Amino acid sequence: MNFIKYIIVIILFLSSCNTDKVQKTESNHSDADIFWMQFVKAMETNDINFLIKNSLDTISCFDCNIDIENETNYFDAKFIFQNYKDKIMHLKLLSKKDYSISELDSNLIKIVYRVDALKAPEGGYSLIFTLLNKNEKYYFQGMMVQ
Repeated sequence: MNFIKYIIVIILFLSSCNTDKVQKTESNHSDADIFWMQFVKAMETNDINFLIKNSLDTISCFDCNIDIENETNYFDAKFIFQNYKDKIMHLKLLSKKDYSISELDSNLIKIVYRVDALKAPEGGYSLIFTLLNKNEKYYFQGMMVQ
């Protein structure tokens, strides 16, 4: 009988540890982080409607090189996500890479991925995405490589 009590106590202990871990993990994510994870998932699964709905009408893509003659860096979001989503993502999978988030001001969020590249001058570069916070909601504003 003591053995059964012991097993029950261990099971209860382990299940309470898992619950705390899930709650702690979820509470550690900021609203911008949660939005960004959803946005990345939409890019990786090609959910164009989500991407368009959660972006500004005109977004920047400084390194897309779409209109070289006019050196235009701002494009219609629908046009970009339907035709150049791979240039915005820049990498095949973003969800597997670490990133940092910083608030430039109360409305502008910067998401930075460090990408290792042997041929880059400093051994790598930064892939930077920006979000704009409008009326308590985040919108994708653009990307650039630095």
